[in-house]
Amino acid sequence: MITGRTRRYVAAAASVVFAAVLTSCSDAGVADSRAPGVPTGIPVDGPGAEPAVHLQSDGSIAVVTWGSSSCPPTATAFDTTGESLVVSFSTSSNGVCTADLAATTHIFSADRVGDTVPLEATVSYPEFDETLVVEITRP
Repeated sequence: MITGRTRRYVAAAASVVFAAVLTSCSDAGVADSRAPGVPTGIPVDGPGAEPAVHLQSDGSIAVVTWGSSSCPPTATAFDTTGESLVVSFSTSSNGVCTADLAATTHIFSADRVGDTVPLEATVSYPEFDETLVVEITRP
C-alpha cells in the first residue's frame, strides 16, 4: 500500500526528472532561444542545405541549422563586431540520436546583434573542422 507521503515523494521525483528532460532538450547554448523548424519568411534551400542566417524585422538574427532532431546543434559562440558575425556550433549529445535531418532555429537578440549587420556570417562546426560563409538574408 502506498501512503500519502510516498505518493508525494514519487510525484516530486517525477517532476524533477521531467524538468531535467525538458532542460536538456531545450539547451540553446549561447543563443537566446532554440526551437525546432524554420520560422515563416526565412529562405532555406531544404534539408541538408547550408545553414541559413536571417536578419529579422525586430533586429534579431535567426540561424537555421540542420542535424538530428533528437540531438540538434547547440550554439557555443556568438560574436559580432559590426564588420563580421561569427557563430559556432557543436552537436548535442543526448545519448542515442535519431538519423533524421531536421531544421533547428537559433535566435540571437537585437541587443546582442547591434546596429550594424554585415552582409555575410561565418558559421563554424569546430568538431568537424568545417567553416561556412553564408549570406545574411534580410526581410
